[in-house]
Parts: sequence; structure tokens; C-alpha cells
Amino acid sequence: MQRSDEMEPDATTYINTYNVVVFVINLQQENHHHNMGPFRKPLLFLVFVIMATCDPATSTNSTTTETLSEEEPKQPLFGFYWYTVHMVIVNNLGGDNLPLTVHCKSKNDDLQAHVIDYKRSFRWHFRPNFWGTTLFFCHFSWSGGEGTYDIYKTKRDSRRCTRHCDWYVTQQGVEGYTEDDMFLGPRRKDIVFKWKNQ
Repeated sequence: MQRSDEMEPDATTYINTYNVVVFVINLQQENHHHNMGPFRKPLLFLVFVIMATCDPATSTNSTTTETLSEEEPKQPLFGFYWYTVHMVIVNNLGGDNLPLTVHCKSKNDDLQAHVIDYKRSFRWHFRPNFWGTTLFFCHFSWSGGEGTYDIYKTKRDSRRCTRHCDWYVTQQGVEGYTEDDMFLGPRRKDIVFKWKNQ
């Protein structure tokens, strides 16, 4: 399964990070000549946070029942919200208990292939990266169809499914649902990827 259009931080992202690091190093050098007082440690901590969030999303995986996981509250840090996104892919193919094979990846994470029985689910969680470029895509296959689709893209999904992104695989295709939200409304199906060979 190859993706040529996988999203990566662009050159501007790296240049901005470099500029922040250079700025703090210059402040450190000036610190020998002037007393920076209480600003030294917070600036170093800020650089650490920026550098730490350059890492790709982390993930875990498991095959479980259809029960949804508990919500995690968002925690603000320097005006940004670091949160965990919980992904769920449910086999709703029906028929004679049709199995579904799913293989999900990001640029840095290969979650391996999993065979999901009818009414069972595949789950993982991760933290979107600081730059808003996190992308997970999955290849789905069953006896009646197959296809590879973007299952999580920060630019598309950060508002439609902030903490829980639920996907139901049916004989018609792969169906994405929004979260219940006081501003966006009740949970609803808003994305359908049709099988490529039907």
C-alpha cells in the first residue's frame, strides 16, 4: 500500500522551528551579558515543547468489541489544545458474518493488517502533530470490494471528530460519522467512500 500524496510538514515549518531555536540560543548568549531573570526557563521550556511536538503521531492498536472508549478531556497548554484522537473502525458488512481486512498507516506508523469479524472493531489512538499535518490512511478489503482511503486528516477532521472518529464499513462503502457537538449538532454520517471495484 503506497501513498504518494502523504502530508508532511513543509519547508516553512522547519524554518520557523529553526528561527525559534536560534532566537533562544541568542537569548542564552545575551544572558551572559544581561540578566534575563524569570524569562530564561520559560523560554527554554517553550522551545522544548515546540521541538517535542515535531514528532509524528503515536499510536496503539487493538481489536475489541464495538463499545466506544471513554472521552478524554482536552488540556490547554500555552493556548493550544493537546488532545488524543480515538479511532474506531467497525465491521458492519453483515451478510454471513463477512470478515473485513484493514491495514492502516501514517508516515511513521504502520498499524499492520487486522482481520475484523462482523460487529467487531479495530481501534487505535494518537495525538495529532503540532503542525496540523497528521494523516492516517487505511486499505480495506473484503469479498465484495476493496479500496484505500484517508481515514484521518487533521485539516478535514479536527472539527468534525475532535476526539472520536468512528467509521462503519458496510457493503456500500466506508462511512464516517461526526461527533455529537453542541455547536455542530448531533452525530451524523458525513463521509462515504464507495468501494473502488463495485
